Amino acid sequence: MRGPIDFILVGFEGNNFKGEVLHALSEAIEKQIIDLLALSVIRKDHGGVVTTLDATKINNTILVDTKLHVPNNDLISDEDVEEAGDLLEDDTAAGLLVIEHLWAKPLKQALIDAGGVLVAEGRIHPDAAVELNNQA
Repeated sequence: MRGPIDFILVGFEGNNFKGEVLHALSEAIEKQIIDLLALSVIRKDHGGVVTTLDATKINNTILVDTKLHVPNNDLISDEDVEEAGDLLEDDTAAGLLVIEHLWAKPLKQALIDAGGVLVAEGRIHPDAAVELNNQA
């Protein structure tokens, strides 16, 4: 059984992705909050050319502890990278992640055991959540 699976595309201006945020990602993996199923680091240069970089090393710095987890980058296709590149401004770097929400697996099992059936699902972006607070 799997938990919910999401993709996340996070852009960084100036093509200066150095991987500092991956410490928090590694911590979430260590705590088994999420599992990193796939990771691709994408760059779009000033001319609009999109390339991918080795997600385990940038500037000789190990970004993802391969002892902790080795993502299956076959889950991210060339078409996915192209689509991500279309969303990026020139001279931008981005991380494309596919993650599984491990924290939700016990809840999912409890819902199944109780005879629950998924009727609908969705996501409210944190920026939109402000509207929810204003209606309270």
